[in-house]
Amino acid sequence: MCFVSNHFAAHLEAVSRRNADFDHIYRTMAFNKPHGSTASATSVQLHRTVNVNGNQVEEVRPDLAEADMIVFLGDFNYRLYGITYDEARDMVSQRSFDWLREKDQLRAEMKAGKVFQGMREGIIKFPPTYKFQKHQPGLGGYDSGEKKRIPAWCDRVLYRDSRSVSVAECSLECPVVASITSYVACMDVTESDHKPVRCTFSVDIARVDELIRRQEYGEIIESNGKVRSLFHDACFVPDTTVSISEITLENQENIVFQITNKCETSKAAFEILCDGQSTKKEDGTKSELLPRASFGFPLWLEVQPAVGLIKPGETVEITLHHEDFYTQEEFVDGIPQNWWCEDTRDKEAVLRINITGSSSTETKTHTINVQHRCPPSSAPPPMMNQPVATVPPSNVLASEGHSKRSSKKSQSKHREQQQQQQDYPQFGSSEVHDLCRMRCP
Repeated sequence: MCFVSNHFAAHLEAVSRRNADFDHIYRTMAFNKPHGSTASATSVQLHRTVNVNGNQVEEVRPDLAEADMIVFLGDFNYRLYGITYDEARDMVSQRSFDWLREKDQLRAEMKAGKVFQGMREGIIKFPPTYKFQKHQPGLGGYDSGEKKRIPAWCDRVLYRDSRSVSVAECSLECPVVASITSYVACMDVTESDHKPVRCTFSVDIARVDELIRRQEYGEIIESNGKVRSLFHDACFVPDTTVSISEITLENQENIVFQITNKCETSKAAFEILCDGQSTKKEDGTKSELLPRASFGFPLWLEVQPAVGLIKPGETVEITLHHEDFYTQEEFVDGIPQNWWCEDTRDKEAVLRINITGSSSTETKTHTINVQHRCPPSSAPPPMMNQPVATVPPSNVLASEGHSKRSSKKSQSKHREQQQQQQDYPQFGSSEVHDLCRMRCP
């Protein structure tokens, strides 16, 4: 159910603007979480998507149309037309509301299908609610100033429930059926130039009896072989095995493991994700890290392939590869510039392998713990031991310039490293490396 409070454009002649105000609200107001989708829309919901021109809106429906019941209320500002101030006052004093309703702009616009399409209003049996002088009780309080605004029913309550026709019983296809039991104006209120309107609804709401629903659901599955087969397919996940659960990688090493589909009739889909990654600190505790790459894998670990389909009775091979950090860094004169923060701590990642059937909604999982043990002798690559080439005299100046640029670049890198260490004084150099890479990927 949705309740929409409104205040439309004022003035007697602004009928089109008021119609446009309603259309704008109805067509553009959106909910964060619509209760249904087009695929599951009932015939009633589709009926609500006809716009003011009679065109069917199929792809982009306003979310207000999805509500089972909508109530528009507020100062709509529709006035009485074709009548003078004195005539209106006389009809009000005689309580000739039926005659006055024939002069109501909103009634005329709704009859022409220009506004509030498909909505209903209770029968008006109360005096016009606008405009009154404040703190003036009774019908003598209508505006008698210089402008003498013609009394009008500006304040209204309109609604639409689930019914696509005027007569319909409450059901799951028509879940909300409403009727108005009281529609009155609060004529005793004098603090405003409007009189408030109060509308009381009687609402029937369909609900599902979960006990009966479960019983009928079980009976359908037991008695219908096709439904039972579909239910089995939706729950069936092929039996699979993974050849290993613990893997230890060395530097630059490739390790292959297998996923086997033991089912002889159905395909198995797999997806490999990283559930978590960590490094071991010097005191032996673990430092959890956030995912950094696709599927959440750490930068030091490559997994190929990470997703795929395994035919019945077949096996797929998955390759894990360890990548050293320094191979990804910048080299100047054959020296890795980030050698100072080469991460020499032990690392660990937990891989989760999700297995599903070709048409199933269920999932089975396998877990693999992947560790990288950094050898004690781990160190950055040595300087290149190439013979010094003879430099022609004409190129000496250029060579010196290149050397100076390299030296300046190295100094700049060194200053950057010092600054990073100052930014994170509570961490070791290898932890600074992780923090810097996370901050500046």
